[in-house]
Amino acid sequence: MKSSGIINSIISFSMDNPIIAVVVGLLLLFLLIRKTKLFLVLFCLALILAASLYFIMDIASVGKVGKGKIIQKGVQP
Repeated sequence: MKSSGIINSIISFSMDNPIIAVVVGLLLLFLLIRKTKLFLVLFCLALILAASLYFIMDIASVGKVGKGKIIQKGVQP
C-alpha cells in the first residue's frame, strides 16, 4: 500500500465519521497547547510506528509478488 493509499483511507474515515475526526482533532490541539512535550513524544511515536508499518507492508508486497511468480511458473516452493 502506497502512502497515498494510507492518506486516502484516513480522509475517507474522517469523512465517514466526522464526530470522531473532530474529537481527535480537538484532543491533538489540546495536547499541542497544554502538554507540548507529550504531544511531541506521541507524534514521534506515531511517525515511527507508521514508518515501520509501511516498511513491513512494502516487504510483504515484494514477497507476495515473488510467490505469485513462482506459482505461475508451476514450481512448488
